[in-house]
Amino acid sequence: MNFIKKNKILVVAIVLYVITFFYNRGIFNNSLIMTKNFLVEMLEIMPAIMIISGLINIWVPQEVIIKNFGKSSGLKGKLFSMLIGSFSAGPIYAAFPVAQSLYFKGASIANVVIIISSWAVTKWVMFMVESSFLGLKFALTRYALTIPMILIMGYIMEKLVHKEDMIEEKEEIKKIIEGSKEYYLQKLPQKNCGACGYGNCENFAIALSKKETNINKCVFLKSKN
Repeated sequence: MNFIKKNKILVVAIVLYVITFFYNRGIFNNSLIMTKNFLVEMLEIMPAIMIISGLINIWVPQEVIIKNFGKSSGLKGKLFSMLIGSFSAGPIYAAFPVAQSLYFKGASIANVVIIISSWAVTKWVMFMVESSFLGLKFALTRYALTIPMILIMGYIMEKLVHKEDMIEEKEEIKKIIEGSKEYYLQKLPQKNCGACGYGNCENFAIALSKKETNINKCVFLKSKN
């Protein structure tokens, strides 16, 4: 039961797969192939992206990010942001860790929007494929219309979204996650010894989430410390 509560989405996905297996074997097989391809793609892309994000956080000085991607970077910052997005590799979801790292190191919201948007719709590889299928005129016209829209969107986003709001939201999410029953339940040893005075680990986790007790009352965790 604890597994189901902690992994609702996974359980729902498994149930849907089972239903699909009996309903239509062809759809089931196709969905498995698509899932496998998606997972393989993520395993190929995300480790490298997370390493790059980590290196940005550790090795790149904040002054460098602020100078080249901050609010005062001007046209140079917009150009650098467009180049990062356009010459990037990987699907759009790979852009978010990189964008987050740059943002919290001092990049402006406008430049973060430009990176994500150009990553999605103005890649140079995409241009070559697009022009070969739809023609050079089509591709050039779309890019000529898309790039100004990306710049305008970045400007508008910077007026509507503020860094303080994003930091506060991130901290609130962190507090909610770290204060939840599920968070504490993952930390507890699942021995259900009752030594904490709450009968089992789940009840103890509920009490911890309500701030009614202290996690050091778990004898197993206390012995490790």
